[in-house]
Amino acid sequence: MKIPFRKRMDAFTFIEILIGFSIISLLFLPVFFAISATARDVERCYAEISAVSHAKYVMDTVMFQIPWRCIHEGNPCVFSDPENSASVLSLLQNSVPRMFPGVASSGKMMGDGFLTDDRGFRMRVRLKCKDLENVPLVFGSNSFMPDQISGKDSDGKYNLMKKLILQVKWTARKGVDPADDQFSRSVFLVAVKSDMER
Repeated sequence: MKIPFRKRMDAFTFIEILIGFSIISLLFLPVFFAISATARDVERCYAEISAVSHAKYVMDTVMFQIPWRCIHEGNPCVFSDPENSASVLSLLQNSVPRMFPGVASSGKMMGDGFLTDDRGFRMRVRLKCKDLENVPLVFGSNSFMPDQISGKDSDGKYNLMKKLILQVKWTARKGVDPADDQFSRSVFLVAVKSDMER
């Protein structure tokens, strides 16, 4: 008796399927690496943009909202109102913790803070203030020293200008203190604030 001829079916074997998937996965490997590198770059850029935005916020607040008399020389600077104005003290109590969060120092409002943003990136924020006491003011061809045209300021100095140096230091690694990261980066903003109140 003759066995009927079995018709051959056109199909792939399991080994052929595995080899096909391996080739496809090798082709997609560079795409995966490109996507993951792009995601890391986006995270790094986010941390940098967040730090620069906070630096701009702090400098704008100090330059345009905080009265000149309330910024005192130091590294970090100290914020206090020598006139004890209720509205200015309220402004300082609301704005200084927003600019320099996370660091409490013996009841003084200091220009030094530690910030963690919404995504977990950490930043250190520090504002240094230097009184520019011996800088002459020039009006046309005339030059005047501050003690010739003004009285002493609230700190007892003949001073009409303060140099402000803001540093925001951050890291692109989540949850890491920038002071402990050898690859941390910094942005510095420098400004001179003049006494327009006296």
